[in-house]
Amino acid sequence: ITTRAGVQIQGLEINHLPRVEARLRKVGLTAKQTGHDNIRNIFGHPFSGLMPHELIDTRLLCREVDAIYLDSREYSDLPCRLNICFNGSEDHPVHLWTQDLSFLASRNADGEAGFQVLIAGTQGQEPRRAWHLPVFVYPDQVVAFTQSILDLFRLKGSREKRSRSRLRFLVETIGVDGVLEWLKVSLPFQLEPANSEPVPTAATEELVGWLRQSDPGLWTMGLSVPLGRLSWRQLEGLAILSRKWGDGHLRTTHEQGIAVINIPTAFKSAAATDAAALGLSVHADEYDRNTMACTGRQFCDMAVTETKGHMLQLIDKLRKRALKLHGIRIHMSGCPCSCAQHFTADIGLKGVRVRRFLGTREGFDVFLGGGISGQVNLGLPYRLGVDVDQLPNLVEEITNEYYLRHKPGQTFSSFWRDRIQAEEAKRVGDTDYMPPTWVCDGCSHHHQGEDPPVYCPGCAGLRRLFARIEVTADSGKDAGGRQTMSSLQAAHHEQTNGFMMAAMLSDIPADAGLTVSLDGQHYALFRHDGGVRCIDGVCPHDRALLGDGGFCNGLVVCPGHNEAFDVCTGCDNQHPGERVRTYETRVENGRVLIRLRNQTPATQKVIRTGQRFSGTATTPGAKISTAPPGPPPAATAELTVVQIIDETPDVKTFQLDNSAERIPFDVPGKFARVCASIDGVDIWRSFTLSSSPVQPKLLELTIKRNPHGQMTNFLFDSVRIGQKLKIKGADGAYFFDPEIHPEPLVLVSAGIGITPMLAITRFIKQTGIRRQVLFLHGARTPVDIIRHDECLKLSKTDSWFHYSVWLTQPPSGWTGFTGRLGPVQVLSQVADPIGSRYFLCGPDRFMDDVRTALIEAGAASEKIHTERFHVYSAATIVAV
Repeated sequence: ITTRAGVQIQGLEINHLPRVEARLRKVGLTAKQTGHDNIRNIFGHPFSGLMPHELIDTRLLCREVDAIYLDSREYSDLPCRLNICFNGSEDHPVHLWTQDLSFLASRNADGEAGFQVLIAGTQGQEPRRAWHLPVFVYPDQVVAFTQSILDLFRLKGSREKRSRSRLRFLVETIGVDGVLEWLKVSLPFQLEPANSEPVPTAATEELVGWLRQSDPGLWTMGLSVPLGRLSWRQLEGLAILSRKWGDGHLRTTHEQGIAVINIPTAFKSAAATDAAALGLSVHADEYDRNTMACTGRQFCDMAVTETKGHMLQLIDKLRKRALKLHGIRIHMSGCPCSCAQHFTADIGLKGVRVRRFLGTREGFDVFLGGGISGQVNLGLPYRLGVDVDQLPNLVEEITNEYYLRHKPGQTFSSFWRDRIQAEEAKRVGDTDYMPPTWVCDGCSHHHQGEDPPVYCPGCAGLRRLFARIEVTADSGKDAGGRQTMSSLQAAHHEQTNGFMMAAMLSDIPADAGLTVSLDGQHYALFRHDGGVRCIDGVCPHDRALLGDGGFCNGLVVCPGHNEAFDVCTGCDNQHPGERVRTYETRVENGRVLIRLRNQTPATQKVIRTGQRFSGTATTPGAKISTAPPGPPPAATAELTVVQIIDETPDVKTFQLDNSAERIPFDVPGKFARVCASIDGVDIWRSFTLSSSPVQPKLLELTIKRNPHGQMTNFLFDSVRIGQKLKIKGADGAYFFDPEIHPEPLVLVSAGIGITPMLAITRFIKQTGIRRQVLFLHGARTPVDIIRHDECLKLSKTDSWFHYSVWLTQPPSGWTGFTGRLGPVQVLSQVADPIGSRYFLCGPDRFMDDVRTALIEAGAASEKIHTERFHVYSAATIVAV
């Protein structure tokens, strides 16, 4: 559900579109002219025709205006898109001031009902509040009035420069008087002058809850749809519910909600119970009520960043912190178009890509002070390019600042407008400001402006290719020497944010960490994802320095006990309840700055690798020892091969006698290292244990031959039953532990990646723990599926186990899924993306794509486990 009360149906295959369009047309819905330079869907108040104090029922007017342009070539190629809306109530919400044409119900001096008019408001690039046209329009004049405005825009609007083609620029050119002159000449009737100017309602209108209708005994049940995302099952359930308890009609709202109307008083409780069973609440909490997010990069080509997944994670973290919003609204847009109306939110978040010295990253510009503060206000920039994982800290910081320091009766919007405007007045004059510079990743074209262009003039690439160049504090120039922001602005930004220099960028290795000490506190720095990440420098369990640990794919492995920490979130990869702190970082002039939580440290020291911390992280004068780092300790033993099973033409399972349990094996998913002496050189390789730890006396390694791999060719060609293999393990940060992983499991694998899934599945079966498991696997042909019969049998005998396979080369008669298993297929099978825990194993690209899609769907990153072998500082461990 969109912020214009429209409905997007996402994930359709192109061959289904004709049938989908035909079915929509049968129920009066259309996708015509919903994009490009057209009039977008006209919307009115979501409860028009139902409100007790409504002046005008605008539903018929919406349809009559819609008929002007729908299927009309004359109005299908305007200079730019145009937004029209109606409000039949005398309470006018803030979004009416940001539309191209708004009709606001009012009464004239004689008490007759009609409309006041607002024109040429925008929320996208260069936002502006709409002008008030001092005319009063009667309902029977609306269609002709609208057509006249459309003709003015069609004939007089600029088509020369895309960034200046909106209606607002035409009105800026000819003025309100020019618009009135056009109306005077083009309309067959004379317009009555307005006797007043409309004002916005002082409070946000409540669209969630039980709302009394004008007909006695009938109610509207306004439901919260978190961020507007509905599944088809929920929508189908609502249709059944509305027929059962109402009259079969649903209404969508501009706040991404949905409502069931005409419910008799006697059925209210039953209707609410049925809605709750669908996962929709009439009593939503303040986070679901006060947050909005646009479609985002997952389904919108214009978006620069993802939004739904980021906002869901932000909400989840704020809930865990028990932060009270008290009506503070947070809106997140994925690009400057502002489809989520971030400029009129209390806290507005606009997605950007930021280029730093090491590359680009996703971030958000933060705007404060939007909404209503005596009048409609547009948000002011507060912080630029904030990392996604730093948003919870920032939101908590600015809300607490308001609670602590606002004056009695002062709103959040007015508090922050006053604060930001006072700071701007003190530090920057108009002549000091230079707009930022953006660079296209496709062709290196540079663009200077507040936002990137919609299309790159150099290569015609979309806006998402542009990244803002982060400025330097000393010179005010980017890496290419171009002026981007005054040094006065940049210096102030550093001072107010409390950043301190930690190290030189050149000190941080590309594939390892660096430990620095600031007044006895240790911090670990890592290069990752185009920037620098900073976490606490000491492992909370082993007291080892995390900067010395193996680092790969955003995870650092403690050199003392093999726990892996995400350097972006600080989460322990296998114990999500445990974490180290993260710190915001910046890179300026080759210096790495970190934003400390406490007072500014006075001293700074770089601790080189090969040191272990023996005190606590906050103890002054803590001692540093010189114990050398190395792989985490693991048991080593020679085990006898007792059985070799041919699984597929290129996969074998080696069963090893561990009856003395010299290799401890406690939880499924871990790997073991195998040593072989080849040409006089000991070679170690790592393979996942496919057996269950319930039977630790017999270990199984299921291995696929790599035609170019020394180890796998040796195992396949030279190892026989009765031969001994040197084994080290069990090891790894990738495992399933039922005590700390209580959620339903989603196992996703491709090819030989099935091995840890077999171990987890067997473990659950043998222990009898209660856990729903969805197992999705991809392979080429039926012959390539490892232990297919075992999984099929389990899916038929055990209701907790659900098993599906995708084949890229299916034989005739195959009744399962076909094609490549990927993000779309995974999301189509997962009923609860947020509430599940995921284990992924397969090619890196496959895991990265699925992981990204799951996060965009709302899954927490700490609940997604990927099977990768990490590189330690003293030994290289790779998978073959």
